[in-house]
Amino acid sequence: MAYVWGLWDQNVSTSQLIEPSRVLSFAAKWLDEKRMMFFSEYHDGADAMVEAAWALLDEADVVIGYNHAKFDIPHLAREFVLRGYASPSPHLDVDLLRVVRSRFKFPSNKLGYVTQALGLETKVATSGQELWNRVLANEAAAWVEFKRYNVQDVAITEQLFVLLSPWIKNVPHAGLSGGSMAVCPSCGAGNLEQAGFVFDKTMVYPKLGCKCGVWCKVLRSGETRVV
Repeated sequence: MAYVWGLWDQNVSTSQLIEPSRVLSFAAKWLDEKRMMFFSEYHDGADAMVEAAWALLDEADVVIGYNHAKFDIPHLAREFVLRGYASPSPHLDVDLLRVVRSRFKFPSNKLGYVTQALGLETKVATSGQELWNRVLANEAAAWVEFKRYNVQDVAITEQLFVLLSPWIKNVPHAGLSGGSMAVCPSCGAGNLEQAGFVFDKTMVYPKLGCKCGVWCKVLRSGETRVV
């Protein structure tokens, strides 16, 4: 919140700030689990909300989101350091916005547009700034709508991740949890089909295809890697 001198092309200095930005809520879920978690300053108090976020990030090995690496994670990190928290344990970020930008050419890279174009569920429509104003005024009905909006974003992000998994290269190999690195790197299936060869400048590798849509190559060690 800030005092400004007009409506267009404003440069806001720190002396104009009334109140800095803060985290109002977050939603999260573990992949393939049904339970959706939601915490907010309204329902749980700001300190309990931040503590819950820190605990989840500290436990997670991989965090999947949409523009979360540059937006959500830094905002949460600010809340952590302001409260004297140490950094949560390291994790790998799989940012689906980066995947969409690098692998496809949609007219818009917004989460709602991409999910709708792919036939998935999409974002909850809101009144925009009006809803945020009502939330900041702690209107109970507004928080119900706000929670639904937040939770739906997480649900459709998971759906998008599952659909785009064959296109994503920076996820941990599925064999790390199963004990065999000769399986599909994406889904962990073992019934891969021979499908020719993969060439680079100096080597030739057997190419395997998986029913999940992933193509992988077989290293000399027998381990698979996404092509």
